[in-house]
Amino acid sequence: MRPAILVFFTLIMSACATVDDSKKTITMDNATRKYERAIRWGEYQAADSLRKSSANTPVDTTHLKAVRVTSYELLRKTESADRSEVQLDVEIRYYNEYTMKEVTIIDHQFWEYDPVGKSWYITSPMPDFK
Repeated sequence: MRPAILVFFTLIMSACATVDDSKKTITMDNATRKYERAIRWGEYQAADSLRKSSANTPVDTTHLKAVRVTSYELLRKTESADRSEVQLDVEIRYYNEYTMKEVTIIDHQFWEYDPVGKSWYITSPMPDFK
């Protein structure tokens, strides 16, 4: 009887881990979509609110009012072994309304999972729109 109980608890524990990983993936997808939408629509304060350090050092986004994003494409996603850190490489195309010249940059984003708040935060700076 003991081996059956041990197998049962092992199955339950692995199922719980799978559910936790699934929830972590869903919250990651939600956070990155929110960030992408904010960048694409010029809502830089909203994008900055997803940064881990934004509460201490908010970014001055006034110089970004003339920036218009035309494309935001995920190139690569790399996860840590425990899935608590993710690196995204994103190609962003944009133009400045004053120069009307389209520019392409690669934004290297680093995301961390906060197990207490059960949410993801970006730890890298805002894209360098020049």
